Amino acid sequence: MPMYRWAVPQDSVSLEQRAEVALAFTDIHCGGTGAPRNFVHVVFEEREPKAGRERFYLDGFNRAGRPQEVKDQLLAELLQAFQAITGAPHGDVGGRIIDGPAKWTMEGGMVLPEPGEETAEWYEHDQRIAAQQGQAAAGG
Repeated sequence: MPMYRWAVPQDSVSLEQRAEVALAFTDIHCGGTGAPRNFVHVVFEEREPKAGRERFYLDGFNRAGRPQEVKDQLLAELLQAFQAITGAPHGDVGGRIIDGPAKWTMEGGMVLPEPGEETAEWYEHDQRIAAQQGQAAAGG
């Protein structure tokens, strides 16, 4: 469910860096929230630089219900990881994370529960979906 969309200048972030950012974001998000790894989505949208200046902007969306300290820490760690991986200058990186009710989102065909209300059955369903996705990616 967490969606992290980066607006980046055209040709500014290599495919290798994108993969590294996606892995780092998954580690950071799951480490800070306990969310299943296959729920984290990281998307890059390339744009033409404005006024000759490269700007990088993170627009994130997460489930509501987490303490503000968790959200603040998450945003800080995500931006730091992006800068460390891409070498983007601190002054050219910005972002936000907004949140909304879990019922606005579905994963694996199920409406998401509120944070902390996940049942064992819900995690079992998530693990089955992740296994199916892994088999499809492996060609099986």
